[in-house]
Amino acid sequence: MTWKRAVTDELARSYRTGQEFTLLDFYARAEARLQSLYPANTTVRDTMRQVMQRLRDEGVLDFLGNGRYVYRGTSVARPPTARSPLAQAVWDLAARVTDETKIAARDYVAIARSPDPEAELRALIDSGRASTTFLALYQGGRLDLSLEQFVVELGGKYALEPRVIVAAADRFAYYQGSDE
Repeated sequence: MTWKRAVTDELARSYRTGQEFTLLDFYARAEARLQSLYPANTTVRDTMRQVMQRLRDEGVLDFLGNGRYVYRGTSVARPPTARSPLAQAVWDLAARVTDETKIAARDYVAIARSPDPEAELRALIDSGRASTTFLALYQGGRLDLSLEQFVVELGGKYALEPRVIVAAADRFAYYQGSDE
């Protein structure tokens, strides 16, 4: 049995679809059983966490931040969702933000999961307010990972409206200028 299958089975055994749980709770429920399956593994918790990140990327789990998750069901029961190129790019950006900064980019994930990611992206930029993720990236000095920077750099590739690109550039420039 693979680690992915073992962790997926433990999640299905421990939680019902839609149930929120903590990483510590999952360790308490599953660590001993997984350790018995893989007695040579000396880093069971690290492996569990790594597999859970992959399951998050596959939509089996939602990461809420601060060690909290929501179980969405097994990947076998949920066929992979086909994403538009724009949605996939925003999804990849959200994953990069989370991996590099530990900021849960929930507003970026919401855009990527939307039936119309371009409309969601446009609405966020047009709102005139910085997103939660943008503000966290600003505070952490990582605006290079912001959706606004993404729109400025790749808006043409994804055929975004010029006014959306300009609005994103204006917000990005405003926050970059406030550092000086």
